[in-house]
Amino acid sequence: MASELMIETIKAELEAADAATLRSIWQNLRQARQELAMLSEIANDKSSEFIGENPLFDLNRKISFKERASQKKQLKIQNRGWLLQKFKTLPAAWLMVVDGEIIASGKTLSDYPKPEQISAVCHRTGKLPFLFINEEVLAVEESSSVWQTTSEPHDDYPTVPVKLRSDSGEAAVIGDLDTGAIPTFVNYDFLVQQNVIQFEAYEDAELSRHLNQAYEYLPRSVVIEITLASGEVRSQETTIACVADWHDSPFVRINNHRIALVGREVFLKLKPSLLLNFENRQTEILSSAMINQANQNSSKKKKRAQRTRKTR
Repeated sequence: MASELMIETIKAELEAADAATLRSIWQNLRQARQELAMLSEIANDKSSEFIGENPLFDLNRKISFKERASQKKQLKIQNRGWLLQKFKTLPAAWLMVVDGEIIASGKTLSDYPKPEQISAVCHRTGKLPFLFINEEVLAVEESSSVWQTTSEPHDDYPTVPVKLRSDSGEAAVIGDLDTGAIPTFVNYDFLVQQNVIQFEAYEDAELSRHLNQAYEYLPRSVVIEITLASGEVRSQETTIACVADWHDSPFVRINNHRIALVGREVFLKLKPSLLLNFENRQTEILSSAMINQANQNSSKKKKRAQRTRKTR
């Protein structure tokens, strides 16, 4: 009965859909069928060898961000089964491959190779290494700063102020807070304009999907800094996803003013207390000591009120 009701509901929704919505649904169905077919092939694939040759390292070789991402897409398709197996058995959040062999890996994106480390591998091997990120790490669960209004009526997205910095530059942003995401996603062009990052010839671009839409990004290690209400500053070096073509990416679908989507990883490391004030649509960043002091003051206030009532 539940399935019959679901089918009738879908039919009713389709009858009311416009042409653009129907085209989008059709494209999503085709994509889903292709992915299912690919997974079926992977399940039956007994190959245990990596397919693809690392290009020779050449400092004068200029490859754009998009060209690198396109090459990576083909490599991931050719080696999807191999990659899934390696990510699972190691287990790993990222892999570095040279001549079909894994020469480095990491369990989290926190230790994703920095540009200078990738450069060292290039000079040692004479080749550009392939870097692959486990897409499960990039998954986003959908569901004092003023919150961001979204495309939905009477809806606001909690925000948090952060500073992103590197040796070359820094940028202060008001990012949307999303505890359903592990890493932080930021507008690539914005970071380049602020001199926080630059694209190096030997770096690898990556591809992933969010809200059933593909996007390209550059994994880059930066320092994320937060300031508590007390004035205390906490910072942590971590790997973020610098997303290309941000304004056409799935990350602005719900909020076209968004510059960054700040995930839970940085807060798990910095360990602040976040107070979400839904009445005033504000986020307060506090320390545990400040929370404890507030609780103690509240307890004392209640006890005084109780004593006052008794004396009456």
